[in-house]
Amino acid sequence: MHDAERVRADFDEIARLAGPRGSGSDRCDRFLASLVPAGTVRVLDVGCGLGGLAFAIASDGREVVGIDLSPVMIERARRAENAPGVSFICGNFLEAELAEASFDCVVSAAVLHHMPYDMAIARMAALLRPGGRLIVQDLRRDSSLRETLRSCSALAHTLLICLVRTGRLRSSRRVREAWARHGAGETYLSFDEARALADRILPGARVLDHALWRYTILWDKPAAP
Repeated sequence: MHDAERVRADFDEIARLAGPRGSGSDRCDRFLASLVPAGTVRVLDVGCGLGGLAFAIASDGREVVGIDLSPVMIERARRAENAPGVSFICGNFLEAELAEASFDCVVSAAVLHHMPYDMAIARMAALLRPGGRLIVQDLRRDSSLRETLRSCSALAHTLLICLVRTGRLRSSRRVREAWARHGAGETYLSFDEARALADRILPGARVLDHALWRYTILWDKPAAP
């Protein structure tokens, strides 16, 4: 889905209805934060949402800038701000005034499919300083029975953890309906398509395949000669 206005409206609605980030997103945040290299000072979180990933990264004393289309998401993130060095921008990442080569690391979680893939990846790479790291995790579609079975198994495990931690298996009906309306217009890459995207734009990138319909692109920008 590349309609910025619709994405903004969808996530404004979801942000108004949603409770705190759950156990699944907490684990994802910790995993992505662990990929940020030691010595990283300044990080950009593209599509920061409620700010969970930004806070996880900033917990090690880094400066983190989060940007998101949704004013309601940004408002909630600012209210929840619980780490020094974190700031938030409300705006369209592809149009925002961000200086090239101004970040040591650029991260993004589950938002790449909302933008033109090539354009978004190229902009993220341009914002990195030489030697910086790009970390992009996004949703993928299953393209084989084996992948579908693995995803179903991972989903069952995640639901069990959610039940233990929150006392319920899933979000409220209104939240589920809001996500369903948003998801009706979504399309995702397969893992092979994600790998081809990375190979085309980010030579030398690694692409990790995860259960539960996700992949992660890792790319270290060549250092200056």
